[in-house]
Amino acid sequence: MIFGIVLMGLGAVSAVDSATMNGTSNATLNKTLNNSVHATSSNVSKVTKQSTSSMKGYWMFSSSAAKLNSNSAAALKKKGITDVFVCTRDTSGKYHYSELNNAISQLKKYGIKVHAWIVCFNYNGHFVNPSGYYSKKMKVYVKTKKYWGIKSKYKVKKKVWYKSRYIYRGKWHYKWKYTWKYVTKYKKGWIYKPVYKYVAKTGYDTSYNKKLIAAIKNINDNYAVSGIHLDYVRYSGVAKYGNAAYQQHGGVNAAVNAVTSFVKSVRSTVTKELSAAVMPEGTKNAYYYGQDYGRFADYVDFLVPMTYQGNYNANNAWITDKIKYIVSNAKGKPVYAGLTTYCSDCNLKSLSLNALQQDVNSANAGGASGFVLFRYGFGCSYVPAWT
Repeated sequence: MIFGIVLMGLGAVSAVDSATMNGTSNATLNKTLNNSVHATSSNVSKVTKQSTSSMKGYWMFSSSAAKLNSNSAAALKKKGITDVFVCTRDTSGKYHYSELNNAISQLKKYGIKVHAWIVCFNYNGHFVNPSGYYSKKMKVYVKTKKYWGIKSKYKVKKKVWYKSRYIYRGKWHYKWKYTWKYVTKYKKGWIYKPVYKYVAKTGYDTSYNKKLIAAIKNINDNYAVSGIHLDYVRYSGVAKYGNAAYQQHGGVNAAVNAVTSFVKSVRSTVTKELSAAVMPEGTKNAYYYGQDYGRFADYVDFLVPMTYQGNYNANNAWITDKIKYIVSNAKGKPVYAGLTTYCSDCNLKSLSLNALQQDVNSANAGGASGFVLFRYGFGCSYVPAWT
């Protein structure tokens, strides 16, 4: 989900979020993915929709959640909304607890489920390595060098005399005067100077992960949410910044293990529903983002692939294709299609009612069990029908 569009304020759910954040165009991202996003699952057979209740949801920024009242909550109920994902931790690392509580108090009375939307590995516009692996140059002591030299210098005040000429009764006379000046003195002695060298140091620091999991546990235990929704639970996938999964220490397998391990750890602390927003690249998802649909399905209750066709210059058939592939790999877990209410991150024009309905129909044809719209309060305000 992208948090880089000025209009969005906090951020926007996007399948090309990492590229947008770093100034990479959609065309560049498509080239990076070797056009795989249009062809990863073309041979997948027809998938039967999973047996589960359908979802009609919204992603909602904290600013919108803060303004929710009985009227706006009732309007959501009237539109058939079943679930709302409230941004509780944003990309700056800030938590919006009061906004979450307001959403819960307003929406629960209408039977609308509230999920705490948690941004995971994006912090202040930069991706955090899910594995905690680091490689950096460290300053290491070698020896102490001893030599004779100036240890210090200081200034002293000194009186300086000079002759002052003056005329008295037509004759030149002289008189001694003085002024104060500062002169520098030097103190010599043995000097001991440590000598250092720089060496590469590698290791793992998972303190970020532990702190985040503790915060998620707190929300799960102390807030009346229906679920926890993980976002940015991946590598960015942008190769030119060294943040694609395949570029990590240990390669793709290690990257997938790191991301999955985090989801598994969250699962062990969460007693409510657990879900994750995932990228839609199909067979390339693990390679670029460290997200394996099947392994995620072992720990989450449902998946929300961000099938934003506008960001991929794709069409409705692409949505069907992507959803179909992900459903076939989700081990029976429900898949709810993430869809934008506007054209793309590069074109914020609101979608027409017909266009949005076609996106929903395409997701339905792929076997999705419902949809989540990005986002509440922006773009097309129409909530499509689900059959």
